[in-house]
Amino acid sequence: MFFDTDYADGGGLHVPVCALMVSSDDLNLMTDDLRLETFLLVGTDTGVGKTVFSGFFARYLMDNGVGVQALKPFCAGGKADIEFLRVAQSGLEQTEVNYWYSEEPISPAAAELRLGQAVDFEGAINWINSLRSAVLSHQEGVSGQVAVGSGQAGLQSAGGVRQAGVLLVEGVGGLLAPLAKRRTVASLGQALGAQLIVVAPNRVGVINQVLLTVEAAAKRGLGVACVVLMGQREADLSSLDNAALIRDFLPELAGFKGVFEFPWLGVGADNPGQIGVNVKKVEKVLAKLLEDCKLRGPSG
Repeated sequence: MFFDTDYADGGGLHVPVCALMVSSDDLNLMTDDLRLETFLLVGTDTGVGKTVFSGFFARYLMDNGVGVQALKPFCAGGKADIEFLRVAQSGLEQTEVNYWYSEEPISPAAAELRLGQAVDFEGAINWINSLRSAVLSHQEGVSGQVAVGSGQAGLQSAGGVRQAGVLLVEGVGGLLAPLAKRRTVASLGQALGAQLIVVAPNRVGVINQVLLTVEAAAKRGLGVACVVLMGQREADLSSLDNAALIRDFLPELAGFKGVFEFPWLGVGADNPGQIGVNVKKVEKVLAKLLEDCKLRGPSG
């Protein structure tokens, strides 16, 4: 059974009411003083820690005065990831975090194949763009703002202050994971003009996985902002050198900010109630990422 993020009726796949057509003109409102950076989080596989990283980074940005919204447009097999991102962002509505959801643990493309129900890829793009447009329209005082989710147009920062800043869009699985007919996670990045944050497990084999992902991204005109290596419960010897070797073997990438290593935070890292505590544990890494990506708060 599929349902949109507003209601369930068991009658198939629906497009959320917040999926609006947004012109490119609405998205070209950025100035030197008003920026909206869009990052697409891609994994080298499924279950590598994208949601945990996204939630931590979103909370850290909020706490440091940078407007942010973290999204998981496609989700299936349980709402734990959606809940994690909601809590990380002070309780946003599901409609402000997720576009397409399936109770069955299958990909959107698999649902499309099995049930013959087309996944509205363009609707997902319009939904994401409506969030971007709402923020920029609000900041520039442009008339005709669009309503998003709960109707509070803007990105979330500490104290509920909404301002332009960062949009974190989480993909599913790896870069070439299929989302809909002839559409992959890479297609999502291309449609959004997003920079990639490649999230990978810090274990044996990750060097090859990261290099292949970066190569596939380059062939599709996608820029890579950084690589994030997630610590493992039982670290193997390769974890001592993986970051350095990835730096050595990566091709020269315009705008690349570096390889960042996240420590293992325990089996409760994905517990929404521990987000604040865990963000403190990785504060130095997040601060470095914030600095190197040149993201900023209202006075930055």
